[in-house]
Amino acid sequence: MIYEMLGDSEVLKDFFILERGEGYLTISEDMPDKVNRFKMAVSTSGMFGRKPVRLSGFDSWKKEEKTQIEKLLPLFQDEIDVFLDGKVSPKVKSEKSIFDLPKPWEEEKWNDHIITISERAGMKISRAAAESLFRKVGRREYRILRELEKLSVFSNEIDQLMVERLIDFDKEVEVESLAFDFLNHKEDFLSSSRKCMIPFAYFASVLLNIIIDLGTIIDTKKGKMNISWSEIRKLSNTTSIGTARIARLVGYSFSSTKEQRNDLTRLYSAESLKGLIVLLQEIDESIKNGKIDSEIAFFKLHEESLKLQVTLG
Repeated sequence: MIYEMLGDSEVLKDFFILERGEGYLTISEDMPDKVNRFKMAVSTSGMFGRKPVRLSGFDSWKKEEKTQIEKLLPLFQDEIDVFLDGKVSPKVKSEKSIFDLPKPWEEEKWNDHIITISERAGMKISRAAAESLFRKVGRREYRILRELEKLSVFSNEIDQLMVERLIDFDKEVEVESLAFDFLNHKEDFLSSSRKCMIPFAYFASVLLNIIIDLGTIIDTKKGKMNISWSEIRKLSNTTSIGTARIARLVGYSFSSTKEQRNDLTRLYSAESLKGLIVLLQEIDESIKNGKIDSEIAFFKLHEESLKLQVTLG
C-alpha cells in the first residue's frame, strides 16, 4: 500500500507508520542515490521481513528522483507498504492522511495535541497536566513525547502534580518568558531570574533579539494602534518576523490566549530601545571585567532600566 502523509506533525506520522508494522526503513532527502536505495529496500524486503519504507521529505526530492520513484511505486504497492512525506502523482493509487501541527498561537489546540500524543503512546494525561507540560516545554513535539515517556515510568495516568514535580522548564521557553517579563515590567522579574538560574549572557542575547524585533516593528508600524490579524500577517511578510512573535509584541490576543498581553510598541520608543541595548552592552562588559557576576547583573539591569525609563519619560 502507498500512503501519502501530509502535514508537519512528525510524531503523529511516526505513530501512523508504527501502528502498521514494527519498525521501518527510512530514505531521506539528504541521502545520495535515493532511487537505487529504494529499489534495494524493496527487493530485499522478503529476506528480512516486510519492513515498510518511509520516503522522508519526499516533497523536497529532485523532480527526476520523484518521477522515477512514482514509476516504481505501482510495481511494488502490493508487496510492501511505502510511506511518503508529501504528495505523489495522482496517477499513483494511494491513501492520503493529514497530520497537522497546531499554529504556534493556538494554545488550546496544542493542549489537545499533547493529549493525542499521549493517547497514541498508550498513556492518559489530564488537560491540566497537558497545559502544564506545554507551559514547561513549549512546542517541540519530540521533547513533549520524551517527557511523556519519562512520566510513564511512574504511571500511565499523568496528572498535573506529576508534571509540576518531575518536568523541568525548557531553558529556551523559560528565558524567552523571562525576557518578556522584563519588558512588561513584571514585579516578580527579579525573583523569577533567581529561581530559573539562567546565565545573564544567555538571557541578554535572547532579550537583545526581542528588542531588535520590537524596534523593527515600531519602525514599520509607524505609530498605528490596535492592528488586526491581517495587518500582523503583512508585518510578518515585510519584516520576516514570525506572526506569533509579532502578535505577542503588539499585544494581540487570540481567543485561546490566557495571558494578559501589553502592546510593547506603546511602552517603548526607538530611543528607549537604543538605551536598553547600550545598557546590555555595559553590563556585559562589567561581567567580562569581573566587576559583577551574573546574579548581580539582573539586579543592575532592573535598576538601571528603571532609571532609563524615568529619564526618557
